[in-house]
This record gives sequence, C-alpha cells and structure tokens, in this order.
Amino acid sequence: MPQASRKRLELVLGGVLVVGLLLTGRYFLGAQSTAALHDDAIVVDGHVHITNRVYWEGIDPWEVQTTGLWDYARAKQGGLDVVIEQVYIEDPYNNYNYAVKQAVRLVETFYRVLEANPERMELALSGADVRRIVEGGKTAVVLALEGGFDMEGDLDVLRLFYRLGVRKVQFSNHNTTNAFVDAGLGDQAWGGITDHGRAVVREMNRLGILIDVSHASDAAQLAIIEASAAPVVASHHGLRQFSNHTRTLSDAVLTAMAAKGGLVGIHGQNPYLSQASRDWQIAQRRSSTPDFDWLQDLIRSPSRDYGQYIERLDTEMRENWTRGSGFAVPWRELQQQTVDAGGPLSTVEDWVNHVEYGLDLVGEDYIGIGLDLWAGKVYMRDFDATSYPRLTGALVDRGYAPERIRKILGENWLRVLDAAKSTQ
Repeated sequence: MPQASRKRLELVLGGVLVVGLLLTGRYFLGAQSTAALHDDAIVVDGHVHITNRVYWEGIDPWEVQTTGLWDYARAKQGGLDVVIEQVYIEDPYNNYNYAVKQAVRLVETFYRVLEANPERMELALSGADVRRIVEGGKTAVVLALEGGFDMEGDLDVLRLFYRLGVRKVQFSNHNTTNAFVDAGLGDQAWGGITDHGRAVVREMNRLGILIDVSHASDAAQLAIIEASAAPVVASHHGLRQFSNHTRTLSDAVLTAMAAKGGLVGIHGQNPYLSQASRDWQIAQRRSSTPDFDWLQDLIRSPSRDYGQYIERLDTEMRENWTRGSGFAVPWRELQQQTVDAGGPLSTVEDWVNHVEYGLDLVGEDYIGIGLDLWAGKVYMRDFDATSYPRLTGALVDRGYAPERIRKILGENWLRVLDAAKSTQ
C-alpha cells in the first residue's frame, strides 16, 4: 500500500476510534497515565478507623503495622489524601449510656495523635480546608463519630462535639437502637425515627454536621433522608443487589439519597460485597460465640457503684480488642485462615461491580470510597491501605473517563462535606 494511502487509512481508523470512544464514554489509559491520575486526584476514604487502635493498643499510627489493614503510614504509601476518621463507639458502651464517655476519650486520643504529627496531618473542617491541606502535602483528616453521639440525642452534646471539630456523625448508636432512631440490627422501636430524631436532623443541618445513615434501619434511613434539608451519606455499605445483608443499601434508599445529593461509600468487606461470602459467614457464626456474649455477666449494681462497672468493662474490652478483633495476628495470615477454612475472599473487581451498579442506578455524582478497613480476615483479597491505587486501576480498566474517576475517588465526598450545612 502506498505511504499516502496508508496514512489516510490510519487517520480514518483513528477518527473512527475517537468517535467510538466519545459515543461509548469509554477511555483507555496506560499504566503510567493511571498512576498519574491516582497521584493527581484527591483520594478520600470516607470510613476509616485507626484512633481505636491507638486507644486500646497504644500503637503509633504513623508507623507501618504488621497487623490490621490500615494505618496512616501505609495509607500515605497508597496515595490516600483524605481520611474521614470514624472514632468507633462500640456497642457495649451504649449500656448505661457510656457512649458519650467513650466518644470523648477517643476524640482526645485523636487530638494527641494530631498534635504529635503536625508536619504530617491536619484537621479539616471543610472542603476548602481539605484542598489547602492536601496542596501542602499533608494528610487531611475529617473527624467523625461512628456509634452516635448520645443515646438520648442531647443537642448540647451534639453541639459540643461540633466545637471539638466533629464534622460527620452516624445517626444511630451503631447496632443499638437509641431513644430517637432504630438501628438496623437493633430493636425496631420507632418505625424509623421519632419527632426528636427529626429535631436532631435539623440541628445537624444547622451546624453543618454531615449525617451518616449507616447502621440505621431501612425505614430510619428513608426517614432521615426525607427529614434532612442537606445531603446525607451512607459512609460504608455494599449494595443489596449483590448481598442480602441488613447492612447493605437497598435500591430505594440509594435512589432517595442520590435525589437529595448524598452518596454511598462502597465497603471493602466480603459479606457486603458478595452473597457467597455472606452465606459462608452465616454458616461460620452458627458454630461460634456471638459478638459480645461474653459481656452478659457484666451487670452493674443499681446503687453504690463508684466506677467498678466501667473499670471492669474497660478491662474486658481492652483484652477483647486483640483477642476478638484479630489484631494479634498479621493480616495476611488472617486472610489465609479464611481461605484454608473454605471461605471466599472478594476482589477489587467485586468492589467495582458495586460501583458500576450504583453508577447505572443513580449516576456518577453519588458514589465514593468507604472501605472500613480493619483486621483483614474478611476483606478484599491481598488488599490493605497501600492498595488504593488498585481501585483507580480497576476503574480505569472499566473504561471510565478521568473526570468520573476523580469524582468516585474523592470529589463526591468533598462536595457533600461542603453541602452539609443548611438552615432550610
């Protein structure tokens, strides 16, 4: 073929390829471009836990840990720019309403870490703060509460946490139904939320605290979304299309949440990503002791208790942290235990399947990352805090446009943080 004819053919084929890409919305980036995209994007994980490990174990979270899936050091290696740090108030502290006490302890622990690492991290109170901190080369941290702020919904307690820098709060007390909202795995006492629950919503809107509906019942999630004048989020969920778990998000809730401008952070744990993993987990639990059953003998005397109950509860919880949560064993060994026992481990591809389903259902503005990385036994295979670039790579492999990928990686989270304040 003459050179001129060959050149014309190459131009025609190139034009056809470009038109095809534009029509399909598919893009193809090489490995170098993928790495550059991950490095350039603001990457946000909307659901992280590390303060609890500092509190219970005394670790330095800026040192690489051999156990557990997440620490600041590995997250920095993985290109994570923004951490929404959920200090986690475990359900046993909801008994006798020690929830506030434990939350305050954990917030204080968080501030000690923050103050010890001023050259590495900074507290962000807004999306503008996030961009400034990341531009300066530091990790931006948004402080959040998982497990509620108070069992009765005392608005002065909520206001105090706002003064302490908390900018996102989970509405329910983890898996414990409180005085104003039903937890998904708790008693169904209110049919969703109470009138006081709606007052809590209004005050969170007024202050600018982002509402997290995670762990609330389906009815409560829908009621919170309806009551809120601002977007709300489900920070760490799989989608029920893939796993019929109480803690996965229904199409109805996701659609309502997107209509209000909110988002879902896609979880990283097997039972929420895969029905096969969920079924296997149920079978395993039938032959094991349910969570926290060992606390049933911890009954406080109705009078003359001068701290004995909380002292004993703290002791038991500290011992359980490594015994029950798996932080005594390297995370790869924990994963291998699951494999050896015949359990399936989900993959990054499973995670992206949830993203793609959400994109098809509600669009690219309402999906984010919320991996909830913990001990490592039942999470995505070979995935820890250094692995965030694999999420970007998997999104690229699906042919998503760079702008869409940037939204999923972090821009959607920044949008809802800035939209949390409303006085309507």
